[in-house]
Amino acid sequence: MTTAVDMNDPRVARLVLRVALPAVAGLAASAGHHAINAVFIGALGPDVLAGISLVMPLFLLVAAMGQGLGIGLATLLARHLGKGDVTAASSVAATALAVTIPIGAILSVLIYLGLPGFVGALGASDALLAPGLVYGRLLAFVVTLGLLQAVCDFIAIAEGNSRFSMIVLIASFALNAVLDPVLIFLFEFREAGAAFATILSSVAALLCYAAYFWRRLGKVRVSVRLVRWQLLRPIARIGIPAAATSVVTGLGFLVLLREAAVHGGDDGVAATAIAIRLITLGQLPIFGFCLGAQSVVSHAVGAGDLLRLRAAISVMLAVTVPIASLYSILLFLGAEPIARLFTDSPTVAAEAAAFLRALFPVFPLAAFQSVLLVMLQSRGRAALSAVVGLAPQGYVFIPLLLLLPSWMGFTGVILAPAGAAILAAVLGLIIAQREWLAVLPTNTGHLVGQSSLHP
Repeated sequence: MTTAVDMNDPRVARLVLRVALPAVAGLAASAGHHAINAVFIGALGPDVLAGISLVMPLFLLVAAMGQGLGIGLATLLARHLGKGDVTAASSVAATALAVTIPIGAILSVLIYLGLPGFVGALGASDALLAPGLVYGRLLAFVVTLGLLQAVCDFIAIAEGNSRFSMIVLIASFALNAVLDPVLIFLFEFREAGAAFATILSSVAALLCYAAYFWRRLGKVRVSVRLVRWQLLRPIARIGIPAAATSVVTGLGFLVLLREAAVHGGDDGVAATAIAIRLITLGQLPIFGFCLGAQSVVSHAVGAGDLLRLRAAISVMLAVTVPIASLYSILLFLGAEPIARLFTDSPTVAAEAAAFLRALFPVFPLAAFQSVLLVMLQSRGRAALSAVVGLAPQGYVFIPLLLLLPSWMGFTGVILAPAGAAILAAVLGLIIAQREWLAVLPTNTGHLVGQSSLHP
């Protein structure tokens, strides 16, 4: 049994670390699973790895729904807990879980029916098309399970029980990692085995959360009687910009893979797929830290205490930016041996290594962007959070991705993510300076801009 953290702990730095580090561990396990999964799939050949990677951005779009819903509910839930209103917080959780089921069912049907046209539109060869369809169609059946797991994770983290979320995530991804080689190689299910492993691990995670709510291990209660459909509007107001960010990230990866296919062929797609896996490996733990810390920030906003908000944001920057920088250095210095873990093709490994070196500025700048997004989302700054969140993989990235390869070929594909990260960071710095001034303390202990706490 785990104990929820006291969100009123006056030691803000300690509180942020206690809430955020379990979330980091959980999402680091998730990122590690994606990397290990890529190693197993890569052993089937670069065509299989590239084919499965073609459908992954589509499931990133699905994950965006869960992330947007989760961030919206977590922010609102933590605000209510900050005010001491557990019943209202429970209604937020129950409503989010209730709406997840029809959303998941609709997405399952759309993905299953639209997957052949989707993969074909990316310009994939027949060698890449077949494994992508097998893998994608199987996962389409269990979209609802994945969304429910994501929402449950957000609920546990928002109420200060990120340790439970960590345990569930690590256990489910460990199960997935064990099942992968058994189902892929021992039972010779190949790419279908990878899909079955993901499905079984999701079922196991949801059983853990069923026990969590049934035994009332957290603060909030989940019941049909607590569902309040009118809460969808405030949840959506916070969650839609966050979901849009993830949707645009998925679209950005789609365009990236499309341009890699056009300018680099199948080897270019395989190299780009490796780079995307390692981008995810580096960014998911940072996102996990920010997700955990967001409960502290939102709780402070709900309590009207922006002094704690400012302190929490400072701790987040002090932790995430240096760690992301270390990851960038690791990828830069170890690009070639890291790339060779995923493929035995010298051409693919060389192109992937070049890609990894070009990602050097991406991760520390992405960490800064993530912290800024937490501050904006927690304060209800929906429009600004959309401006910041959509830049690195959206309205800055995609134009660069369409322009640079036309001049530089596959090298332009490689350079586009770094160029977008730099330009997006400049925009973010301008917005961050303005927002930071809005949370400066006054002599009375209140803060400038406090009227914007409850939009």
